[in-house]
Amino acid sequence: MARACALSFIATAAALNVQSRLTTAQRAGLLLSPQPAGVRKVLPGAGAPVPRGGVESDDWWDGATLGSCVVRRFTDEMAGDRWMLWYSGRSASFDSDVVPLATGAVGLAQSTDGVVWERLAGDEAGGACLVPNEDEWWGFDTSHVGVGDVHVMSSRVIQNGLGLYWMFYFGGDGEELANAPAGAPTRGGRMSIGVALSNDGVHWGRVEGEHPSGAALEPAEGESFVGWPQALRLPSSGDQEESWLLYYHALDEASGRFAIGSAVSSDCVKWTRRDGYCLTAGPEGSFDAGGVSARCVVRKGAELLMFYEAVDAARSHTIGLARSADGLIWERIGAGPVFSPSAEPGAWDGVAVARPWVVPMDDGSARLYYVGRGAEGAVQRIGMARSEGNDWTRWTRWAEEEEEEPGGESA
Repeated sequence: MARACALSFIATAAALNVQSRLTTAQRAGLLLSPQPAGVRKVLPGAGAPVPRGGVESDDWWDGATLGSCVVRRFTDEMAGDRWMLWYSGRSASFDSDVVPLATGAVGLAQSTDGVVWERLAGDEAGGACLVPNEDEWWGFDTSHVGVGDVHVMSSRVIQNGLGLYWMFYFGGDGEELANAPAGAPTRGGRMSIGVALSNDGVHWGRVEGEHPSGAALEPAEGESFVGWPQALRLPSSGDQEESWLLYYHALDEASGRFAIGSAVSSDCVKWTRRDGYCLTAGPEGSFDAGGVSARCVVRKGAELLMFYEAVDAARSHTIGLARSADGLIWERIGAGPVFSPSAEPGAWDGVAVARPWVVPMDDGSARLYYVGRGAEGAVQRIGMARSEGNDWTRWTRWAEEEEEEPGGESA
């Protein structure tokens, strides 16, 4: 406990010190940083949108680094906007022998404008909402977990008149990852995809998948892992059966590169993998020659757009863009990334940008939420950029002096 508190104090001081040193230009886009200590409110019960009270901790679950995020906006003519952000993270006291990703647990923050966020304390360890599973019979997510997507809906398997929150998440088991660099932590490197349900977006119960491990989708032969899922409902009409696509990315062992695959389902619980990958690494010398990974697929007009994390041969991370008419066959837009690390010296996201999540707005613009990393090393934060009007290939980082604009998607 003493070691954990010491690490938490050091991480807190480091995070505050780094952020206080940043100029306005260096902070551009920044929304959330690791927060090891402080007071957070709780939600009083299922479906309650207003947090209350306060819980204090010196070792919150997201105190060391932040990872992938999912942003949803709910509109109400009487109550106004309510934004919800689920995100992955890790504390300073998290097991050091788990594969070094910005995963560990999942938590929640709320906002009225999608810019200023209030973190809420969940009931799980460290104030998280979803933590590694401790059930002995359930094996795929016992080392760490991360969020991929969240929807509010019912399905033909699980019916609820008001709708339930469905989380598509991923987790790693206790198995060591094969072919890992010497000396690197590897426990939990074999990741699979699962489903969890909630009445309020805070308190979650896992849904047993068809695999013995409890997973809904496991790595296929030749894949080291599958993770970072996103579910997309396909258009249907009349008596046509509901159909969903699940996008994920995997580490292809043959090529040693990340690739994006998909699976199909009619109930969001049992998934059938589609043959091959829908997007793979680009040609030699390209910005995504090292692989394509976490992505966000959104509709714009008659087509689908995929914002995806790209890695080049030097392991530099940027965000690329592809388009599709049916969600199955994808074509890259442009020969380079649409969003790159900041060119501002000393910026919080000057080394890497990753894990995109896009929210379309009513006025035709969009917001790009993303994870960024600066020169201080492994610490990651969450930021946001705005599109230049209806052009979703050009982005400007949010700045503190900007006034909020109305508009957004209903849910």
